[in-house]
Amino acid sequence: MRTKKVKPPPKKYEYTLGLTIEHDNVFKKDYVSFKFNTTKVFLIFRYILNVETKINNGTLFFNIAGFKAPTGDLSNPGFAEYEYRLYDFKFSDYSVIIGRKDVGSIKFKMKLLRSKSTPISISNLSKNSFIEINL
Repeated sequence: MRTKKVKPPPKKYEYTLGLTIEHDNVFKKDYVSFKFNTTKVFLIFRYILNVETKINNGTLFFNIAGFKAPTGDLSNPGFAEYEYRLYDFKFSDYSVIIGRKDVGSIKFKMKLLRSKSTPISISNLSKNSFIEINL
């Protein structure tokens, strides 16, 4: 008798994006961290997300292009991830566009504030999104 393969239920989002303002002790500067992760856990390798970035007049463009194989000999299960660090930022408004080849793109406004409790605020985020944004 054959058993059926049980598929996990589909997830609402394919990716998560963590936005934080952090401090780099080497460069002695603050930066905005954009941490992209997949919601899918890979069992053999912890892949690296291939994300192309571009900055133009206060607009940040991120294009999720796929995965890259990790460097190293040992297998390590986990999420695929990528981090972009924005140094020399200004406390002002930024437009962020995140695109994927087969899905399209999402746009939102990000405001950087000098507040310790809420240093980043998000607005104008589309409801139909393939990425969950965590502050």
